[in-house]
Amino acid sequence: MSLSVSAYAEKPVQYYFKTLDVRNGLSQNTVFQILQDRMGFMWFGTREGLNRYDGLSFRVYKKENSALGRNFITALYEDEQGNIWVGTDDGLYIYNPELDSFRKFDIFSDKNSCIMNYITQIESDEEHNIWIASEEQGLFCFNPTSGELRQCLDTSGGPNINRFWIRGDMCWVNLYTDNLYYTTKDFKQPLQVFKDADGVETFKGDIVNWELEASHNCVYIASTRGLIEINFTSGKTRCLLNAYARTLQFKSDDELWVGTENGLYIYHPSTGQFTHLTVPDQDDTYALSDNAIYSLCCDREKGMWIGSYFGGVNYHPHQRTYFEKIYPRGELSYMGRRVREICESNDGTLWIGTEDKGLFNLDPRNGKIVPFKHPSIYRNVHGLCLDGNKLWVGSFSGGLNCIDLITKRVKHYTMGDGKNQLPSDNVFSVCRTTTGDIWIGTNFGLVKYNRDTDDFTHISQLKNNFIYNILEDSDGNLWFATYTKGVFCYDIRKRSWRNYLSNEQDSTSLSSNKVISIFEDSRKRLWFATLGGGFCCYNPAADNFTCYDASQGFPGNTIYKIVEDRQGNLWLTSNYGLACFNPDTGAKHVYTTANGLLSNQFNFQSGYCDKDGNIYLGTLSGLIAFNPTTFVESSFVPPVVITDFWLFNRRLASDSLKSPLKRSITYSDRIELESDQNFFSLQVAALSYQAPEMNKLEYILEDFDREWNVISKNSIITYSNLPYGSYRLRVKGSNSDGIWNPQERVLNIRINPPFYLSTWAYVVYVALGVCVLFMIVSYLRMRTLRKHKRAMEKFEREKERELYTAKIDFLPM
Repeated sequence: MSLSVSAYAEKPVQYYFKTLDVRNGLSQNTVFQILQDRMGFMWFGTREGLNRYDGLSFRVYKKENSALGRNFITALYEDEQGNIWVGTDDGLYIYNPELDSFRKFDIFSDKNSCIMNYITQIESDEEHNIWIASEEQGLFCFNPTSGELRQCLDTSGGPNINRFWIRGDMCWVNLYTDNLYYTTKDFKQPLQVFKDADGVETFKGDIVNWELEASHNCVYIASTRGLIEINFTSGKTRCLLNAYARTLQFKSDDELWVGTENGLYIYHPSTGQFTHLTVPDQDDTYALSDNAIYSLCCDREKGMWIGSYFGGVNYHPHQRTYFEKIYPRGELSYMGRRVREICESNDGTLWIGTEDKGLFNLDPRNGKIVPFKHPSIYRNVHGLCLDGNKLWVGSFSGGLNCIDLITKRVKHYTMGDGKNQLPSDNVFSVCRTTTGDIWIGTNFGLVKYNRDTDDFTHISQLKNNFIYNILEDSDGNLWFATYTKGVFCYDIRKRSWRNYLSNEQDSTSLSSNKVISIFEDSRKRLWFATLGGGFCCYNPAADNFTCYDASQGFPGNTIYKIVEDRQGNLWLTSNYGLACFNPDTGAKHVYTTANGLLSNQFNFQSGYCDKDGNIYLGTLSGLIAFNPTTFVESSFVPPVVITDFWLFNRRLASDSLKSPLKRSITYSDRIELESDQNFFSLQVAALSYQAPEMNKLEYILEDFDREWNVISKNSIITYSNLPYGSYRLRVKGSNSDGIWNPQERVLNIRINPPFYLSTWAYVVYVALGVCVLFMIVSYLRMRTLRKHKRAMEKFEREKERELYTAKIDFLPM
């Protein structure tokens, strides 16, 4: 947040920024150009490479890892085909997102010249021709249909083109430190110097850095002389801001952002007022990171991206959930961070008790915060209670104080051995009942203040109990939350006590004996927040409890405070964010630092809702204030994309060696893997930048997974040892408000079987089988033939033997 507001504005305006720099993965902190492509990716051109950002991670393109010939990026433009034209300090390159590759633009013009110098600007006209300005060369026009490059203006030997734009049939050109000219788009007419209605050459000797079309036939010009408006209807010009202006961007019709050498100016045309944001003298997480603003971009969610010279990128999300942040910074450096107690005073101001710097008074009407300093008020405040014109202040190890808000006098009470003195200097809770009684809870029991004798009465039923919170319900009964003994209830009519304890065998009992806060809602329901046991609702008819915890979607099992808004929703603070819960419908929504909280960790007893519905909650980093009625649910449906593909933990692109990708994984609808490539990972993203950490992603691999899986924070899907076969990966995503994109990202995956199980292998197996069978049959046949032959030969021999024997027998002896 930057509160350096110029004299042009009547009230300070708070703007909160998120910073992305080299610590987050940006290749270099000087950001000259910003572009959002049609897919939804953000692109940042730096001195050291081109960066693609998906909300969680950067992908850096450099000459060392791609065909991008230079790392110094000077201009970016996306054409009608979705290609990104990348201007560098030494020529022009075209990025094809489907192939995830670059090629150098090396076409020669009609004057036999090739674009090869520092590219100052790339734009297009209504006919989708691409216009390129190159230092020491001039202005070129490329026709994508015919592939012809025309050199429209040759500036070699003269001043370079610093800025140009096409307006209808006219081309406007600013020559560096020379003047602003115009001519017909075909450049058949000579350049004419622009003069206003009074004949003044407004831009003589000036450097025009940016121009922006506006309503009422006006154009805003950012130049070294400031922000200048040209009204083409009247022909008049006027200087709106005297500052070195570099870039312009509309956030809305009545909000023009002006990037200058001295921070960011936000101009409101309807009022003529400016808000000036600069880098504070002290480190501020939510402020601009640099005063030299070089680029601006408004994304599809109306978030603003700011590129600077030294500070990387700042992002200002569209304020759909506005949390005002009050914390030590600049002139508020004296404020405490560990906000605990919040109590409204009679004059509408708030008393804020902190655990590190004592007591403060906040005026919500003007944001003024004043510390209350008194030697008796210890810095560690643990209990606040308004009692007419008096304020009771309990502290940790500092006793109890009573402040007269009119005279500012302080009465101090400390622990003593007497029966009518405080049992401890650790005062955790002070409660004033409707009858005017003051009850004080300490870590060694409960006492009641006696106004007549200005001393205390010890309550024996709670002797030595750690009293954390005290509440009087709408029936006048008193409830006491203890740190280890559950909840005590004192029935004011029956004058009887009852103790509610946790029982692990009974799900309708109190969820934990460590109860730290009690709240009664507008429907007279009592709620109990516990340390580690979630929270409970008391059911008086059944005299039992309904319990809630993290297993039901709440951010944690420790609930510090419960506050109700005007719509009947309960706001619950925890260690892991803020939950909005509707007890009637069961609907819940969790907010974290990604949505604008100061910290995900809140503090004990720290919460209050004023009569206007404004909610104040204390965290370990300061105070947040918001009104839930101003919250607007985002209707933006983020596209779900696959950003990267890894094989055995090695990232592969379509042009990588032995890559299975035929084109970029972002545009692939099918991949085919070999049997030994069945260990792979895919990184996915839902391209919404409002609170990207809160976007939700789920996936299922059909024919393998039985149910949808939630993707972890690193947005990586991994499968290992996947059996061969055909699969269908489905990925779905939502924005930070839980609005799901009905269009899933689908990727068909085919894992081929190993060769010995492939179709060809089976063909070989069959062929071999046939051969073996043929050989076996042939062998058996041959063996049979041989056997038959031997039998025949044997038969023949036997026949011959018989014949011989017969002959012998026939002959006479």
